[in-house]
Amino acid sequence: MNVELITIGGELLSGHTLNTNAQFIGEQLAEAGVALARQISIPDDHEIIVSAIRESLGRADWVIVSGGLGPTNDDVTKKALARVFNRTLVFHDELLAMLKQRYTARGREPGPFLDTQAVQPADAELIPNEVGSAVGIILTDSGKTLVAVPGVPREMRPMIAGHIVPKIAAQSKIGVVSRTWSTTGWPESRLYEVMETLIRDNPDVSFAFLPSELGVKLRFSAKGTDAPKTLDRLANLVRPRLEDAVYAEEDIGLEIVVGGMLRDRHMTISLAESCTGGLVAKRLTDVPGSSAYVVSGFVVYSNQAKTDLLGVDPDLILTHGAVSEPVAIAMAEGATARSHTDCAIAITGIAGPDGGTPEKPVGLVWIAVAMKNNATTTRELRLMGDREMIRARAAQAGLNLLRLLLS
Repeated sequence: MNVELITIGGELLSGHTLNTNAQFIGEQLAEAGVALARQISIPDDHEIIVSAIRESLGRADWVIVSGGLGPTNDDVTKKALARVFNRTLVFHDELLAMLKQRYTARGREPGPFLDTQAVQPADAELIPNEVGSAVGIILTDSGKTLVAVPGVPREMRPMIAGHIVPKIAAQSKIGVVSRTWSTTGWPESRLYEVMETLIRDNPDVSFAFLPSELGVKLRFSAKGTDAPKTLDRLANLVRPRLEDAVYAEEDIGLEIVVGGMLRDRHMTISLAESCTGGLVAKRLTDVPGSSAYVVSGFVVYSNQAKTDLLGVDPDLILTHGAVSEPVAIAMAEGATARSHTDCAIAITGIAGPDGGTPEKPVGLVWIAVAMKNNATTTRELRLMGDREMIRARAAQAGLNLLRLLLS
Protein backbone atom coordinates (compact mmCIF):
# COMPACT_ATOMS: atom_id res chain seq x y z
CA MET A 1 0.00 0.00 0.00
CA ASN A 2 1.56 3.25 -1.18
CA VAL A 3 0.22 6.42 0.49
CA GLU A 4 1.39 9.98 -0.15
CA LEU A 5 0.48 13.22 1.62
CA ILE A 6 0.23 16.73 0.18
CA THR A 7 -0.21 19.59 2.64
CA ILE A 8 -1.29 22.89 1.10
CA GLY A 9 -0.66 26.38 2.42
CA GLY A 10 1.85 29.15 1.95
CA GLU A 11 1.99 29.56 5.73
CA LEU A 12 3.55 26.09 5.98
CA LEU A 13 6.34 27.02 3.59
CA SER A 14 7.04 30.40 5.18
CA GLY A 15 7.39 28.87 8.62
CA HIS A 16 4.53 30.89 10.10
CA THR A 17 2.60 27.68 10.83
CA LEU A 18 4.04 24.42 12.12
CA ASN A 19 2.94 21.48 9.97
CA THR A 20 1.28 19.46 12.72
CA ASN A 21 -1.14 17.95 10.19
CA ALA A 22 1.65 15.96 8.55
CA GLN A 23 2.78 14.71 11.95
CA PHE A 24 -0.75 13.67 12.97
CA ILE A 25 -1.57 11.93 9.69
CA GLY A 26 1.76 10.12 9.65
CA GLU A 27 1.26 8.91 13.23
CA GLN A 28 -2.30 7.74 12.57
CA LEU A 29 -1.23 5.76 9.52
CA ALA A 30 1.78 4.28 11.31
CA GLU A 31 -0.40 3.08 14.18
CA ALA A 32 -2.58 1.34 11.60
CA GLY A 33 0.46 -0.36 10.10
CA VAL A 34 0.75 1.87 7.01
CA ALA A 35 3.77 4.09 6.38
CA LEU A 36 3.68 7.29 4.36
CA ALA A 37 5.81 6.88 1.26
CA ARG A 38 6.19 10.62 0.62
CA GLN A 39 5.06 13.95 2.02
CA ILE A 40 5.33 17.40 0.43
CA SER A 41 4.08 20.89 1.22
CA ILE A 42 3.03 23.25 -1.55
CA PRO A 43 1.52 26.76 -1.80
CA ASP A 44 -2.11 27.65 -2.55
CA ASP A 45 -1.47 27.77 -6.29
CA HIS A 46 -3.89 26.06 -8.70
CA GLU A 47 -1.29 24.88 -11.21
CA ILE A 48 1.12 23.63 -8.56
CA ILE A 49 -1.67 21.75 -6.77
CA VAL A 50 -2.82 20.10 -10.02
CA SER A 51 0.74 19.10 -10.91
CA ALA A 52 1.49 17.72 -7.42
CA ILE A 53 -1.71 15.66 -7.29
CA ARG A 54 -1.13 14.18 -10.74
CA GLU A 55 2.43 13.28 -9.82
CA SER A 56 1.40 11.60 -6.58
CA LEU A 57 -1.46 9.70 -8.24
CA GLY A 58 1.07 8.35 -10.70
CA ARG A 59 2.90 6.61 -7.85
CA ALA A 60 0.50 6.08 -4.97
CA ASP A 61 -2.61 4.03 -4.29
CA TRP A 62 -3.92 6.70 -1.92
CA VAL A 63 -3.19 10.42 -1.93
CA ILE A 64 -4.21 12.56 1.04
CA VAL A 65 -4.50 16.32 0.51
CA SER A 66 -4.80 18.63 3.50
CA GLY A 67 -5.78 22.29 3.17
CA GLY A 68 -7.34 24.68 0.70
CA LEU A 69 -10.98 23.70 1.21
CA GLY A 70 -12.17 26.94 2.78
CA PRO A 71 -14.40 29.61 1.22
CA THR A 72 -11.78 32.31 0.57
CA ASN A 73 -10.06 33.19 -2.69
CA ASP A 74 -6.86 31.33 -1.83
CA ASP A 75 -8.72 28.06 -1.20
CA VAL A 76 -8.48 26.47 -4.63
CA THR A 77 -8.16 22.77 -3.85
CA LYS A 78 -11.67 21.81 -4.99
CA LYS A 79 -11.13 23.36 -8.41
CA ALA A 80 -7.83 21.52 -8.73
CA LEU A 81 -9.46 18.21 -7.79
CA ALA A 82 -12.20 18.71 -10.36
CA ARG A 83 -9.61 19.39 -13.03
CA VAL A 84 -7.44 16.37 -12.18
CA PHE A 85 -10.39 13.97 -12.11
CA ASN A 86 -12.19 15.66 -15.01
CA ARG A 87 -15.28 16.29 -12.87
CA THR A 88 -17.62 19.24 -12.82
CA LEU A 89 -18.32 21.18 -9.65
CA VAL A 90 -21.93 20.75 -8.58
CA PHE A 91 -24.09 22.53 -6.00
CA HIS A 92 -25.49 20.41 -3.15
CA ASP A 93 -28.77 21.85 -1.86
CA GLU A 94 -28.93 19.37 1.02
CA LEU A 95 -25.40 20.26 2.13
CA LEU A 96 -26.22 23.98 2.14
CA ALA A 97 -29.39 23.33 4.15
CA MET A 98 -27.42 21.31 6.71
CA LEU A 99 -24.77 24.00 7.07
CA LYS A 100 -27.36 26.75 7.49
CA GLN A 101 -29.20 24.72 10.12
CA ARG A 102 -25.99 24.19 12.06
CA TYR A 103 -25.14 27.89 12.06
CA THR A 104 -28.66 28.88 13.10
CA ALA A 105 -28.64 26.34 15.94
CA ARG A 106 -25.45 27.95 17.25
CA GLY A 107 -26.98 31.41 17.16
CA ARG A 108 -24.86 32.50 14.20
CA GLU A 109 -26.06 34.17 11.02
CA PRO A 110 -25.31 32.03 7.94
CA GLY A 111 -23.13 34.01 5.56
CA PRO A 112 -22.90 33.90 1.77
CA PHE A 113 -19.67 31.89 2.02
CA LEU A 114 -21.76 28.80 2.83
CA ASP A 115 -22.89 28.73 -0.80
CA THR A 116 -19.26 28.17 -1.79
CA GLN A 117 -18.92 25.34 0.71
CA ALA A 118 -21.94 23.61 -0.82
CA VAL A 119 -20.13 23.31 -4.17
CA GLN A 120 -18.28 19.99 -4.52
CA PRO A 121 -16.79 17.81 -7.28
CA ALA A 122 -19.38 15.60 -8.96
CA ASP A 123 -19.68 11.98 -7.80
CA ALA A 124 -17.53 12.57 -4.76
CA GLU A 125 -18.02 10.86 -1.42
CA LEU A 126 -18.32 13.58 1.21
CA ILE A 127 -17.00 13.24 4.75
CA PRO A 128 -19.04 15.12 7.36
CA ASN A 129 -17.38 17.96 9.25
CA GLU A 130 -18.80 18.18 12.75
CA VAL A 131 -16.79 21.28 13.63
CA GLY A 132 -16.52 23.54 10.59
CA SER A 133 -18.07 24.15 7.18
CA ALA A 134 -15.59 22.38 4.87
CA VAL A 135 -16.52 18.75 4.26
CA GLY A 136 -13.95 16.14 3.36
CA ILE A 137 -13.84 14.76 -0.19
CA ILE A 138 -13.08 11.26 -1.48
CA LEU A 139 -12.56 10.72 -5.22
CA THR A 140 -11.76 7.35 -6.80
CA ASP A 141 -10.74 6.59 -10.37
CA SER A 142 -8.84 3.73 -12.02
CA GLY A 143 -7.99 2.11 -8.71
CA LYS A 144 -6.58 5.32 -7.28
CA THR A 145 -8.16 7.16 -4.34
CA LEU A 146 -7.69 10.77 -3.39
CA VAL A 147 -8.81 12.21 -0.08
CA ALA A 148 -9.03 15.94 0.59
CA VAL A 149 -9.51 17.18 4.16
CA PRO A 150 -9.53 20.68 5.70
CA GLY A 151 -6.26 22.15 6.88
CA VAL A 152 -7.70 23.24 10.24
CA PRO A 153 -6.38 20.57 12.65
CA ARG A 154 -9.52 20.24 14.78
CA GLU A 155 -11.57 19.64 11.61
CA MET A 156 -9.04 17.38 9.91
CA ARG A 157 -8.27 15.00 12.78
CA PRO A 158 -11.71 13.37 13.21
CA MET A 159 -11.91 12.79 9.44
CA ILE A 160 -8.49 11.16 9.27
CA ALA A 161 -8.84 9.06 12.42
CA GLY A 162 -12.50 8.14 12.04
CA HIS A 163 -12.96 7.79 8.29
CA ILE A 164 -9.77 7.71 6.24
CA VAL A 165 -7.25 5.65 8.17
CA PRO A 166 -9.73 2.77 8.72
CA LYS A 167 -10.42 2.68 4.97
CA ILE A 168 -6.72 2.62 4.09
CA ALA A 169 -5.93 0.01 6.74
CA ALA A 170 -8.72 -2.23 5.46
CA GLN A 171 -7.16 -2.21 1.99
CA SER A 172 -3.61 -2.72 3.19
CA LYS A 173 -2.39 -6.28 2.63
CA ILE A 174 0.68 -5.91 4.85
CA GLY A 175 -0.15 -6.16 8.53
CA VAL A 176 2.35 -4.07 10.46
CA VAL A 177 2.18 -3.90 14.25
CA SER A 178 4.04 -1.10 16.01
CA ARG A 179 4.64 -0.34 19.66
CA THR A 180 6.09 2.84 21.06
CA TRP A 181 7.90 3.13 24.39
CA SER A 182 8.66 6.41 26.14
CA THR A 183 12.09 6.99 27.68
CA THR A 184 13.80 9.90 29.36
CA GLY A 185 17.13 10.59 31.01
CA TRP A 186 19.20 8.54 28.55
CA PRO A 187 20.62 10.02 25.33
CA GLU A 188 19.87 8.33 22.03
CA SER A 189 23.47 7.11 21.76
CA ARG A 190 23.27 5.23 25.08
CA LEU A 191 19.95 3.64 24.15
CA TYR A 192 21.39 2.47 20.85
CA GLU A 193 24.53 1.15 22.51
CA VAL A 194 22.66 -1.13 24.93
CA MET A 195 20.27 -2.28 22.20
CA GLU A 196 22.77 -2.71 19.37
CA THR A 197 23.02 -6.50 19.64
CA LEU A 198 19.22 -6.85 19.85
CA ILE A 199 18.85 -4.80 16.68
CA ARG A 200 21.40 -6.97 14.90
CA ASP A 201 19.93 -10.25 16.18
CA ASN A 202 16.31 -9.38 15.32
CA PRO A 203 16.21 -8.50 11.60
CA ASP A 204 12.47 -9.21 11.53
CA VAL A 205 11.85 -6.16 13.73
CA SER A 206 12.22 -2.55 12.64
CA PHE A 207 13.70 -0.25 15.31
CA ALA A 208 13.21 3.53 15.31
CA PHE A 209 14.71 6.08 17.71
CA LEU A 210 12.66 9.29 17.88
CA PRO A 211 14.51 11.91 19.98
CA SER A 212 13.16 15.18 21.34
CA GLU A 213 14.17 17.60 24.08
CA LEU A 214 12.10 15.54 26.55
CA GLY A 215 13.56 12.13 25.77
CA VAL A 216 13.58 9.42 23.13
CA LYS A 217 10.60 7.44 21.87
CA LEU A 218 11.43 3.87 20.87
CA ARG A 219 9.26 2.35 18.16
CA PHE A 220 9.34 -1.37 17.39
CA SER A 221 7.54 -2.67 14.30
CA ALA A 222 6.99 -6.15 12.91
CA LYS A 223 5.01 -7.58 10.00
CA GLY A 224 2.77 -10.59 9.58
CA THR A 225 0.29 -12.54 11.67
CA ASP A 226 2.94 -13.38 14.28
CA ALA A 227 3.91 -9.72 14.77
CA PRO A 228 2.32 -9.39 18.26
CA LYS A 229 4.18 -12.47 19.53
CA THR A 230 7.40 -11.23 17.97
CA LEU A 231 7.09 -7.89 19.75
CA ASP A 232 6.15 -9.57 23.05
CA ARG A 233 9.32 -11.64 22.85
CA LEU A 234 11.37 -8.58 22.01
CA ALA A 235 9.90 -6.60 24.90
CA ASN A 236 11.08 -9.24 27.37
CA LEU A 237 14.60 -8.81 26.01
CA VAL A 238 14.55 -5.01 25.96
CA ARG A 239 13.18 -4.33 29.47
CA PRO A 240 16.19 -5.44 31.53
CA ARG A 241 18.60 -3.54 29.28
CA LEU A 242 16.90 -0.18 29.59
CA GLU A 243 16.53 -0.29 33.39
CA ASP A 244 14.92 2.96 34.57
CA ALA A 245 15.03 4.79 31.22
CA VAL A 246 11.55 3.61 30.20
CA TYR A 247 8.78 5.43 32.00
CA ALA A 248 5.94 3.96 29.93
CA GLU A 249 5.52 1.17 27.40
CA GLU A 250 3.29 3.47 25.37
CA ASP A 251 3.48 6.93 23.86
CA ILE A 252 2.36 9.22 26.70
CA GLY A 253 3.70 12.19 28.62
CA LEU A 254 5.70 11.79 31.80
CA GLU A 255 3.27 14.04 33.64
CA ILE A 256 0.53 11.43 33.12
CA VAL A 257 2.69 8.68 34.55
CA VAL A 258 3.81 10.73 37.56
CA GLY A 259 0.26 11.93 38.18
CA GLY A 260 -0.98 8.35 38.15
CA MET A 261 1.69 7.33 40.66
CA LEU A 262 0.72 10.16 42.99
CA ARG A 263 -2.97 9.35 42.70
CA ASP A 264 -2.44 5.63 43.31
CA ARG A 265 -0.39 6.39 46.44
CA HIS A 266 -2.88 9.02 47.66
CA MET A 267 -0.08 11.59 47.74
CA THR A 268 -0.20 15.33 47.20
CA ILE A 269 2.43 17.55 45.59
CA SER A 270 3.48 21.19 45.50
CA LEU A 271 5.92 22.85 43.10
CA ALA A 272 8.61 25.46 43.70
CA GLU A 273 9.93 26.74 40.37
CA SER A 274 12.40 29.44 39.46
CA CYS A 275 13.95 29.05 36.00
CA THR A 276 11.10 26.84 34.72
CA GLY A 277 8.52 29.52 35.54
CA GLY A 278 5.69 27.11 36.32
CA LEU A 279 6.26 24.57 33.53
CA VAL A 280 6.12 21.60 35.89
CA ALA A 281 2.90 22.85 37.44
CA LYS A 282 1.41 23.42 33.99
CA ARG A 283 2.28 19.95 32.79
CA LEU A 284 0.85 18.27 35.86
CA THR A 285 -2.36 20.31 35.79
CA ASP A 286 -2.82 19.74 32.06
CA VAL A 287 -3.88 16.21 33.05
CA PRO A 288 -7.62 15.86 33.82
CA GLY A 289 -8.20 14.92 37.44
CA SER A 290 -4.91 16.42 38.64
CA SER A 291 -6.75 18.30 41.39
CA ALA A 292 -6.66 15.01 43.30
CA TYR A 293 -2.92 15.40 43.89
CA VAL A 294 -1.71 18.90 42.87
CA VAL A 295 -2.11 21.37 45.72
CA SER A 296 -0.06 24.43 44.79
CA GLY A 297 2.69 25.90 42.67
CA PHE A 298 5.11 28.68 43.60
CA VAL A 299 6.86 30.61 40.83
CA VAL A 300 9.70 32.20 42.79
CA TYR A 301 11.77 33.91 40.15
CA SER A 302 13.40 36.48 42.39
CA ASN A 303 15.47 35.86 45.50
CA GLN A 304 12.97 37.90 47.53
CA ALA A 305 10.14 35.65 46.39
CA LYS A 306 12.10 32.57 47.45
CA THR A 307 12.42 34.09 50.91
CA ASP A 308 8.90 35.53 51.24
CA LEU A 309 6.92 32.64 49.77
CA LEU A 310 9.02 29.61 50.66
CA GLY A 311 10.97 30.76 53.69
CA VAL A 312 14.39 30.32 52.09
CA ASP A 313 17.03 31.85 54.40
CA PRO A 314 18.51 34.97 52.74
CA ASP A 315 21.93 34.05 54.11
CA LEU A 316 21.68 30.73 52.25
CA ILE A 317 21.21 32.58 48.97
CA LEU A 318 23.98 35.06 49.83
CA THR A 319 26.43 32.27 50.66
CA HIS A 320 25.68 29.73 47.95
CA GLY A 321 23.77 31.67 45.30
CA ALA A 322 20.19 31.15 44.12
CA VAL A 323 21.30 28.37 41.77
CA SER A 324 22.73 25.91 44.25
CA GLU A 325 21.95 22.65 45.98
CA PRO A 326 21.22 24.20 49.42
CA VAL A 327 18.74 26.68 47.93
CA ALA A 328 17.01 23.97 45.87
CA ILE A 329 16.61 21.89 49.03
CA ALA A 330 15.23 24.85 50.96
CA MET A 331 12.78 25.60 48.16
CA ALA A 332 11.46 22.03 48.05
CA GLU A 333 11.18 21.71 51.81
CA GLY A 334 9.60 25.15 52.04
CA ALA A 335 6.96 24.17 49.49
CA THR A 336 5.99 21.02 51.40
CA ALA A 337 5.87 22.92 54.69
CA ARG A 338 3.85 25.86 53.36
CA SER A 339 1.41 23.69 51.39
CA HIS A 340 1.29 20.68 53.73
CA THR A 341 1.94 18.26 50.86
CA ASP A 342 3.51 14.81 50.80
CA CYS A 343 6.18 15.85 48.30
CA ALA A 344 7.50 18.78 46.31
CA ILE A 345 9.68 19.40 43.26
CA ALA A 346 11.95 22.44 43.29
CA ILE A 347 13.93 23.70 40.30
CA THR A 348 16.43 26.56 40.18
CA GLY A 349 18.81 27.21 37.33
CA ILE A 350 20.23 29.46 34.64
CA ALA A 351 18.21 29.13 31.44
CA GLY A 352 20.05 31.85 29.54
CA PRO A 353 20.91 33.22 27.17
CA ASP A 354 22.44 35.59 29.75
CA GLY A 355 23.29 35.23 33.42
CA GLY A 356 25.94 32.52 33.24
CA THR A 357 29.44 32.67 34.70
CA PRO A 358 32.47 30.36 34.38
CA GLU A 359 31.57 28.84 37.75
CA LYS A 360 27.82 28.68 37.02
CA PRO A 361 27.31 28.53 33.24
CA VAL A 362 24.06 28.75 31.31
CA GLY A 363 22.38 25.35 31.56
CA LEU A 364 23.28 24.73 35.20
CA VAL A 365 20.17 23.48 37.00
CA TRP A 366 19.63 22.16 40.50
CA ILE A 367 16.58 19.98 41.19
CA ALA A 368 15.38 18.90 44.62
CA VAL A 369 12.55 16.55 45.52
CA ALA A 370 11.34 16.65 49.10
CA MET A 371 9.40 13.68 50.43
CA LYS A 372 7.61 13.74 53.78
CA ASN A 373 9.53 11.73 56.38
CA ASN A 374 12.45 11.19 53.99
CA ALA A 375 15.66 13.01 53.17
CA THR A 376 15.44 15.45 50.25
CA THR A 377 17.01 14.16 47.02
CA THR A 378 18.90 16.46 44.66
CA ARG A 379 20.35 16.38 41.15
CA GLU A 380 22.75 18.73 39.41
CA LEU A 381 22.26 19.08 35.63
CA ARG A 382 24.35 20.73 32.93
CA LEU A 383 21.81 21.10 30.15
CA MET A 384 22.49 22.01 26.53
CA GLY A 385 20.28 24.01 24.18
CA ASP A 386 18.58 27.37 24.01
CA ARG A 387 16.45 28.91 26.76
CA GLU A 388 13.29 27.05 25.78
CA MET A 389 15.05 23.69 25.57
CA ILE A 390 16.81 24.14 28.91
CA ARG A 391 13.53 24.99 30.64
CA ALA A 392 11.71 22.06 29.02
CA ARG A 393 14.48 19.61 29.88
CA ALA A 394 14.68 20.87 33.45
CA ALA A 395 10.95 20.38 33.93
CA GLN A 396 11.19 16.87 32.48
CA ALA A 397 14.13 16.04 34.75
CA GLY A 398 12.20 17.22 37.80
CA LEU A 399 9.26 14.99 36.98
CA ASN A 400 11.57 12.10 36.24
CA LEU A 401 13.41 12.39 39.55
CA LEU A 402 10.08 12.19 41.37
CA ARG A 403 9.11 9.17 39.25
CA LEU A 404 12.29 7.35 40.20
CA LEU A 405 11.74 8.08 43.88
CA LEU A 406 8.17 6.81 43.72
CA SER A 407 9.09 3.64 41.80
